[in-house]
Amino acid sequence: MLERGDLTTFHEPFLYLYYVHDAKKRLAYFDVDPSHPTSYTDIKRMILRAAEAKPVFVKDMCYYVADYILEDHEFLGQIKNTYLIRDPKKSLISYYKLDPDLTIEEVGLESQYEQFRLTVNLTGKTPIVVDADDLVNDTEATMRAYCRALGIEFLEHSLRWSEELPKEWRHVAGWHGDLKGSAEIKKTGSEKIKIEDIPKLQELYDHHLPYYQELHQHRIVI
Repeated sequence: MLERGDLTTFHEPFLYLYYVHDAKKRLAYFDVDPSHPTSYTDIKRMILRAAEAKPVFVKDMCYYVADYILEDHEFLGQIKNTYLIRDPKKSLISYYKLDPDLTIEEVGLESQYEQFRLTVNLTGKTPIVVDADDLVNDTEATMRAYCRALGIEFLEHSLRWSEELPKEWRHVAGWHGDLKGSAEIKKTGSEKIKIEDIPKLQELYDHHLPYYQELHQHRIVI
């Protein structure tokens, strides 16, 4: 979405709410930008102000805003929520390798499901859901379907980008190390860590799998 060129994009602006303003936890590989707004109100204001000039796309984590957005029906009515989900068997392992102290909230699927259900109740419509496996296995078809569902033009050039990390990601570069040197979405190698070998991961997996399965039923089918 950043590569399209026709949108103002924000990469996890509410990260500053969760890890700086509310200080829920210290996030590894995070270089805090002191000029970035940190409160829910100020971050939301930044996004809405940008939207006055051109369409805005925000990539963020539902758990960052779970304490706020579920009560902010006005803001939810101003935005169009779409959800990218990932099999917790894969997401848990990749997260654990970077932060063994990950919490049940940081897995994220429960918060995604709660916000998804609220959006359905408020709008009467089913939000767009994309499964990461579909995005990896057939990127172009998935993005064509996503853009069609979202009501925006599919731009083929957006499927490839510079091998350098975008400057917007550099404050969390450690979380995107496997993307450096990559110019497109592609499959990664198999993991050596197994969920069942680590009790904490097995517990987190068992908790979040039902949320993933519920959301998976609503994914875009290509």
